[in-house]
Amino acid sequence: MQAKTAQAEKKALAEKKALAEKKALAEKKALAEKKALAEKKALAEKKAQAEKKALAEKKAQAEKKALAEKKALAEKKALAEKKAQAEKKALAEKKAQGEKKALAEKKALAEKKALAEKKAQAEKKALAEKKAQGEKKALAEKKALAEKKALAEKKAQAEKKALADKKAQAEKKTAADKIAKSNKKVNSRTQIDSQQKRDSRTQLLTVSVSLNTGKIVAIASIGILASAILVSAMVFIAG
Repeated sequence: MQAKTAQAEKKALAEKKALAEKKALAEKKALAEKKALAEKKALAEKKAQAEKKALAEKKAQAEKKALAEKKALAEKKALAEKKAQAEKKALAEKKAQGEKKALAEKKALAEKKALAEKKAQAEKKALAEKKAQGEKKALAEKKALAEKKALAEKKAQAEKKALADKKAQAEKKTAADKIAKSNKKVNSRTQIDSQQKRDSRTQLLTVSVSLNTGKIVAIASIGILASAILVSAMVFIAG
C-alpha cells in the first residue's frame, strides 16, 4: 500500500514536473515568440523610419532640386533680361550714333553747299567786276581814241588851214610880185624864176609835210582802234 502510494506520488511528481517543464517550455516559446515579434516590430519600425527618412531626404532633395532649378531659371531669366536690356541699350546707342552721324553729315553737306554757293557768288561777283572793269577800260580807251582822233583831225584841219593860208599868202605874194614886176619891170627874169622855184619848193615841202602828218595820224588811229577792238574781244572771251 505504501509502495503504491509512493508510486502514485512519484507519478504525480513526474507529471507535475513534466507539466512544469511543459509550462516552462511554453513560456520560453511564448517569450521567444514575443521577443521575435518585438524584434520584428522594431525592425518594421526601423524600416519604416528608414523609409520615412529616405522619403524625407528624397523630398528634401526634390525640393532642393526644384529650388535650384527655380533659381537657375530665375538667373537665366534675369540674364536674358539683362542681355535684352544691353542689346536694347546698344541698339539705342547705335541708332543715336547713326542719327548723330547723319546729322553731322547733313550739316557738313549744308556747310559745303553754302561754301560752294558763296565761292560761286564771289567768283560771279569777281567776274562781273572784271567784266565791268574791262568794259570801263574799253570805254575809256574808246573815249581816249575818239579824243585823240578828234585832236588829230583838229590838228590836220589846222595844218590844212595853215597850209591853205600859207598857199593863199604865197599866191597873194606872187600876185603882188607879179603886179610889182609888171609896174616896175626892173627885176630880171632870173630873179623871177628863182623866186618862183623857191615858192614852188616851199609849197611842195608844205604839201609833203601835210601828207606825211595825215598818214601818221591815220596809221596811229588805225593802231589805236585795232588795240581797242582786241581788248574788247579779250574782255568778251574772259567773260
